[in-house]
Amino acid sequence: MKIKTLYIKPIDYVGFRKSKTFSHSEEAIFPNIKTFYGAILGAYLRKNNLKPSDIEEIINSKKLKIVGPFLSDVNENIYFKIPAIIKQNEETKEYFKGKIDENFSFVVNSKELYGIKYDSMRNLKEPKKSLISLNELEEIKKGNIAIEDTIPEIFNREEKIGIALENRKSKEGMLYSYSYFRFKENAGFVLFVEKDELNILNEIDYITLGTKGKLAKLEIKEIETTIFDKVPDSKKGLMLLTPAYFYNGVLPINNENIIAVANYKPENIGFWNLKNKKPGELFKVVPSGSVYYINSEFNNEYKHNFTDKFSEYNFGKYIEIKL
Repeated sequence: MKIKTLYIKPIDYVGFRKSKTFSHSEEAIFPNIKTFYGAILGAYLRKNNLKPSDIEEIINSKKLKIVGPFLSDVNENIYFKIPAIIKQNEETKEYFKGKIDENFSFVVNSKELYGIKYDSMRNLKEPKKSLISLNELEEIKKGNIAIEDTIPEIFNREEKIGIALENRKSKEGMLYSYSYFRFKENAGFVLFVEKDELNILNEIDYITLGTKGKLAKLEIKEIETTIFDKVPDSKKGLMLLTPAYFYNGVLPINNENIIAVANYKPENIGFWNLKNKKPGELFKVVPSGSVYYINSEFNNEYKHNFTDKFSEYNFGKYIEIKL
C-alpha cells in the first residue's frame, strides 16, 4: 500500500530533554510524538492566529493523525527500533527470532503467559544493531530474518557545556553539560501521515524543534510499503511501532487474547504542559519494538491503537507480524 510520509530534517543541532527540572548533566533523549504535534501545530497556530484551545480540539478530534517518530538516513531510508523478539548470537553474530514456548508459562498480573524460546539458546544477547530498515522490517513481518550489519548514516551525538542564567546573569554552581543530536545532511525524523483533514502539513514549510528551538524543514512524500498489511493467521505477533501506555504496566486492561510478551524494559517519558508552561508528570510506557503474541483478533478498542491511554497521539500503533 502507498502511505504518505512526513520527513522532518533539522538544519542545525537539536536536543531534547526529559520533562523535569534542571540537571547538571543531561543526556539527549529521543523525542516522543507530542514534541512533533506541538511543533507542527504551534507553527499552524502562529500562522492562522489560533488559540491553544483550537490546537487541543484538533488533537482530541484526531483531525491530524501522525505516527512516529522514526529516523531517516541520508538516502531517506526509514529506520525503526529492532523488535524485542530478535536476539543475536554473541560469537557467530547470527540473528534469531523468538517463538512461543508452550511448555513453559508464568503469571503476570493474574494473567498466564507462555515463555519465548529460540532455535539456539546459547550465547544469545541483545543485538548490537538497535535500528532496522523498512525493508528489514518487512521481511520480519513475513517471518523471515534478513538483517544486514550496516550502520545507517543518520546523526552524531555531540556535547555542549553551558551556564544556567537568571535575569541574564550566571547562576552560581549551575555549570552543566548537555548532549544533543547533529543530523547528517538530508537525514532526520520521519512520520507516517494517517489523516490531515485541515491540510495543515501543506501550509507549513519549517518548524522549530528541541530545547533551543532549532529550525527543521518539512517534506511530504509517498512511499510503498507492506508493513501495515494484515496477517491472516489467527496466531500472530503485534509489534509496537510507537510506545503504549497500559494502566497495569506491561499488560493492557483487556488482555484475554494475549498469550506471550517480548517487551523492552519500560521507559519514563513526559509531556510539556503547554497550558501551564511547565513540565508535566513523568509516566511509564512500554517502548516501541515490544511484541505481543495473540491467538485471535481483538474485538475491543485495541483494533487501531494498542494502548489504554493517549490514542489521540497515536500511542500503541502496531503492525502484525508472522510467528
